[in-house]
Amino acid sequence: MGEGEALSDALLDVTQSILGAEQSQDALEAIAHAVSRVFHFEYVSIVAADSPESEMKRLVMLGWSEERKRERLGEIVSRSATREFLSPEFEVYPHCYYFPAERFVEWRHALYSGRSEGGNGRSAPNSWHEHDSIALVLADASDTMLGYISIDGPEDGTVPDRATLMRMRVFADLVGLALANVRARVAEAARRELLENQARSQSEFLGIVAHELRSPLAAIRGAAVLLETSFDRLSETRRRELLQTIAVSTTRMSALFDDFLLLSRVDAGSLKLQKEVVDARLIVQEALGRMRSEHSSRHFFVQIPDALACVCGDETRIVQVLCNLLSNAVRYSPAESKIGIALQEVRSYVRFSVRNSGPGIPDGERERLFTRFGQIGQHPDGTGLGLYLSRQLVELMGGQIDFESTPNDATTFWFSLPIAVNT
Repeated sequence: MGEGEALSDALLDVTQSILGAEQSQDALEAIAHAVSRVFHFEYVSIVAADSPESEMKRLVMLGWSEERKRERLGEIVSRSATREFLSPEFEVYPHCYYFPAERFVEWRHALYSGRSEGGNGRSAPNSWHEHDSIALVLADASDTMLGYISIDGPEDGTVPDRATLMRMRVFADLVGLALANVRARVAEAARRELLENQARSQSEFLGIVAHELRSPLAAIRGAAVLLETSFDRLSETRRRELLQTIAVSTTRMSALFDDFLLLSRVDAGSLKLQKEVVDARLIVQEALGRMRSEHSSRHFFVQIPDALACVCGDETRIVQVLCNLLSNAVRYSPAESKIGIALQEVRSYVRFSVRNSGPGIPDGERERLFTRFGQIGQHPDGTGLGLYLSRQLVELMGGQIDFESTPNDATTFWFSLPIAVNT
């Protein structure tokens, strides 16, 4: 077998290993090691992009020190500047460029191996100079540039002859197609995973909807059946209790439907909010009115400064967020404890705070609380949507939401909204 056939077999083996890579980065590492092994170069760097539209980054550096890698790996390399640098005058073959030291062109993304002093001349006509460089373009089937390979430091110290450069060009074309194949496979796997996650989320969502609606529906049905079949035998007090059960369960179902509708609009990006100048005091009054009608036995106290700016936002949604926080405070605090509401100006925002006593929230649960269905423990009246929707609403209005909690002491949830500019 001749040298050319042996090299062709080696290239095919390398291409197969690239095609077998599960991730693009694995494929790029395999390409770099293949170039070094097949063409006997010490230094190999690969710059590539995740897609034809995205910027390219330096993703692989073979042969350089760890310190040098920390400096240069991940740097952005302009696609347009690269095209300008890869001038046709240096193109030996399509996708294969040789830049001789005698025609040195400054390139700010160049990687210098630093093997000898910069002032040395070429020792022989075909000897490799420290300022020589070779670049191999990686392209897909449509000839779109995926990135490029730069190589330096030939083991024999000589400039590759034209036959070797031709084989390099063939190699670059093969691995470019292989890399495009890998990326297409990775993208397809990501797409399938996304679809599977969406299907799983939809199934879980429908299951939660069915579960949450089952309880109020059962209460309504049970109360209605008793009223229908035993109305004359029931005492006046018992009738009022059953009617109250129907009213509370109906309210609960209405709130559930409102949350699920709002969730679908948030997910679809179709939720439109008003930008109004809103008096924060009126927000507190309306939210407190709702809470006191629903939880007449609970004690609420309010702290509002005499001078307070108005906020910019959607009044209805601000009330909804504050009611969500108050409902959580009622749900997770002792019945005899007080719940505090405070307003204060913090720089260019007005902060709404709700404080309650209780078991508190573990540090590790902070982020999960603001995810959909992200409850701490289980509660018969909670879906885990309130805080998720509250965060979406507050952020859409240009604000922030968070909490502070001390275990077995107190928890304060707060959200802030921007002060209206004309106040």
